[in-house]
Amino acid sequence: MARKRATAGDVVDRMLDEWKGGMLTFWTLGLLILRPMYGLEIKKEIEQSSQGKIKLGPSTIYPLLRRLENRGMVTRRWEKSLHGPPRAYYEATPAGRRIVYRFIEEVLSPSSPIPNALGRLTQHVLAQSIERRNEHE
Repeated sequence: MARKRATAGDVVDRMLDEWKGGMLTFWTLGLLILRPMYGLEIKKEIEQSSQGKIKLGPSTIYPLLRRLENRGMVTRRWEKSLHGPPRAYYEATPAGRRIVYRFIEEVLSPSSPIPNALGRLTQHVLAQSIERRNEHE
């Protein structure tokens, strides 16, 4: 059976999904450092804080939480709920906390060379994009 060749659009979409997935992992772990949360609570927090730009389904958040649990980044405990069945609450483990703190320190912190370099790169790419758009108008 012949394999369907990926289009440039497919490759771009997959790459963007991969990058977004990485940010979603960081975001979820960061929230779980602040306090234990259940899956729907994490989903709502991300959707609200992204001003609705990010919409997550159960098929996104729960597999992510399982992967983090399997990697030892989060633990899960069950608690009774006043409304409905018991809920699984997730909390960052010491390893989960370390990875978030290191990512912030090594990648996001102003003392890291990465934000400055990415900021300059972003400015250049945006300027080029605006120039090209103006040329086509």
